[in-house]
Amino acid sequence: MKTNRRETLRYLGVKGAPDERTLALVERAEKEAEKCVFPRFTFRLFPLEREPLSVGGTPLEGADIAAYLKGCDEVYLIAATLGFEAEKRINFLMQSSPALGVALDAVCTSVLESFLDEQCRKLQEGSKKRLKPRFSCGYGDFPLSQQRDMVRLLDTGRKIGVFLSESLMLAPQKSVTALVGAGERARGKSEGCSACGKKDCAFKKELK
Repeated sequence: MKTNRRETLRYLGVKGAPDERTLALVERAEKEAEKCVFPRFTFRLFPLEREPLSVGGTPLEGADIAAYLKGCDEVYLIAATLGFEAEKRINFLMQSSPALGVALDAVCTSVLESFLDEQCRKLQEGSKKRLKPRFSCGYGDFPLSQQRDMVRLLDTGRKIGVFLSESLMLAPQKSVTALVGAGERARGKSEGCSACGKKDCAFKKELK
């Protein structure tokens, strides 16, 4: 299990150097995570179809996903989760020890992001094509409703135990689905915060 403490502190809203009390809380949360986090990952590679832009026979909606996939001829659909044990522990601590629960939630988010980054690096190592940074439903105008297609095409329920609620939220909560464009002419950065037009998000990364 890999953590990124800098990212954890960012998710906690810490600005500047953290105090000793905050660091001690994060360390406790990291130890909690070691006992309840069980990352799982799955992916499928599809040819990118055009006119209309689609993957696996499913049209992709929105101008932002079309721009992201420029220069790509293949698409990896990916999904990852930390499992239900992490969610159960977070929910328990939110009731019994709220500060630790909030810290564990931030640690788990950091772990999930690091895990996804690691899996995408492995996909790149196994591909002869250039892979773009991952792009998820909800980025820009790529609708959250396409989460249904991601879950269906990846068969996430059977493969990694990830399901979709009627409100289009993934369960367990610490789960992610995304596309990764691939192509010899794939160019540009369209990753996470840089792909989203939302300006008032408290968790927006500081992009250099």
